[in-house]
Amino acid sequence: MDLILTSQDDLASLNIREKLFSMEDWKKIGTFQNFPVYRNERFYMVHIKGPKIFAENVDMDIREKLRIEFDNIIVASKHRSEAQLRSLTVHPIGNWGKAEFGGKDRCVVLTNPHLMTQALRILKSNVIPGYNVSFEATHHGPYLNTPTFFIEIGSTEEEWRDDKAGEAIAKTILALEEKRYPSALGIGGGHYMPRITDVALEYKISFGHMIPRYAVEHIDENIVKRACIKSDNCKMAYIHRKGLKGDERRKVIEILEKIGVEVVSSKDLEKL
Repeated sequence: MDLILTSQDDLASLNIREKLFSMEDWKKIGTFQNFPVYRNERFYMVHIKGPKIFAENVDMDIREKLRIEFDNIIVASKHRSEAQLRSLTVHPIGNWGKAEFGGKDRCVVLTNPHLMTQALRILKSNVIPGYNVSFEATHHGPYLNTPTFFIEIGSTEEEWRDDKAGEAIAKTILALEEKRYPSALGIGGGHYMPRITDVALEYKISFGHMIPRYAVEHIDENIVKRACIKSDNCKMAYIHRKGLKGDERRKVIEILEKIGVEVVSSKDLEKL
């Protein structure tokens, strides 16, 4: 069983939750934070009051209060961007540097590369006109002890309320299944990890944590090693080489060599 987490303060989350109810039969099994908790054959659905990025250790709280067990958490959420891009995105959580938006400083959260990368692929197959589908780099909280990823609608109220966007996300969640390919870190490029997204959609690889160019200044051997451990103990990394400056690329490669992580290119990978 996996757990879908939604929240009352988030229009996109409410939209996706409504679509999930319309697509499946759900049974009430209890309450959490005064909201009903539901389940179907594959998922629990838990609703919370406040911002999800600050819901530290909510997984432990859910387990304790509801006496349920789950393997992964899928967080249905809005995405906000200054560029106001119409987007459907997927990303792991944690902080490469200071924790300004939940979580802990220099700490990444367990993720399931196989489930998360498959979510990207299914989302791409469900894409609606006018929206871009992509990964996002690892960023923001909360801190949790369960493999977690966010799946989001961006980037303004118009998109958060868009029924078709909500349906695309809900359909993707309900169709989720693991496709187990070699797990890897994705490194380099901008926040939306364009090359890493393209590789995931074309090759048999499962991306876990993703380090964008702007975070390279914050990384060292310790945090990259922890990111590998929390990405299904991955032993390889894909680098968007053109998405890094020379000194950044050298720093990344040196760190990976020291911790024994193989750098792979697309020619090393099998096509889907």
